[in-house]
Amino acid sequence: MIRFSILVQRIDFSRYDGVIFTSKQGVKALDEISGGRWRTLPAAAIGEQTAKEIEKRGGEVVYIASQAYGDVLAQELSERFGGFRWLYPRPKVVVSKIAARLRERGIVVDERVIYETVCVPYKKREAPQKGAALLFTAPSVVRCFFENFEWDSTWHPVAIGHKTAQAFPDFVKPHIAPSPSLESAVKFARNLVSH
Repeated sequence: MIRFSILVQRIDFSRYDGVIFTSKQGVKALDEISGGRWRTLPAAAIGEQTAKEIEKRGGEVVYIASQAYGDVLAQELSERFGGFRWLYPRPKVVVSKIAARLRERGIVVDERVIYETVCVPYKKREAPQKGAALLFTAPSVVRCFFENFEWDSTWHPVAIGHKTAQAFPDFVKPHIAPSPSLESAVKFARNLVSH
């Protein structure tokens, strides 16, 4: 439903004590535009999958949020890394107010927009089959889906988390996966259609 477009930035990494990643795509984008120079900084990750991407690309993970939500990450970072100056590379549009939450707690954070999410166009005939379980992994995926397709009441929508669930129009009530990991959400979606 979506693709990512890199927005090139020049970043002076010497100004920061750490970098905050809230998605695997953020890690990939920063790696691409910086030639890997971000790896000199310790990194905080919103969840396990983001942490794995950081490590895969040679970065050092110093913290993973206890729950994969921006507000939780902001609170925990402010409690554990109070004096850090953070770089927060992010998409053009964000749902979480992680930077604002950190600033409210007196933490220095510099947001840099390094990529944007773009909807992939689909033809109406490419709509999912009736009765399908549909997994939505981000609010942008919800937006792009509804830009492409009319809702079919036989579909079983599954949101990977609460922010994604809130992105649905009022007439669609998605199920929320028990864990914000792709693997567990896929398993949950499969169970929905098999019963």
